[in-house]
Amino acid sequence: ARCIWVLDTRLVETVFAYIELVISTVVALVLCYLCNQYYHTTTKHAQGYFRIWVIAPVALALAFLFHPGDQWLSMQVLVAFTMYLECLGVIPQLDLMRRMAEIEPLTSHYVGLLVIARAARMVFWGVLFYMGEHFLQLFIADLLHTILTADYMYLWFKKLRSGGALVYSI
Repeated sequence: ARCIWVLDTRLVETVFAYIELVISTVVALVLCYLCNQYYHTTTKHAQGYFRIWVIAPVALALAFLFHPGDQWLSMQVLVAFTMYLECLGVIPQLDLMRRMAEIEPLTSHYVGLLVIARAARMVFWGVLFYMGEHFLQLFIADLLHTILTADYMYLWFKKLRSGGALVYSI
């Protein structure tokens, strides 16, 4: 969806947008391949209600109901879909990590940096709001993502300060 909607925005005026789009698409395809190759090596899987066939339709319904713009069918629906999918997609990861005894360092750093990137995007929304651009629906998706991961971030920063393993369980 992102490959389609980015071409319908003001981002096409910059070369960086094309470079970032190509790199992120290649990385996503490689990750999909690797996940498919090594899916059998994992010992823990997401619950049935956290699977993609549940999360994707929920994100699509949210995108149709809450998207920037006035038209029901527009590129803004795809923008909203990708953001809602990112927000809902972190829920299975957090659930899986809560059920693990100890989180591997690479996984903990990946999720921690992902949350920092979303927090930085909150600054982006603030700047847009200051400039007069109001995308409240998309801001709420990122805010929800940040709220869902707040307890993880607290434990991750504590782990970084003190060292040792990250234990994230209920």
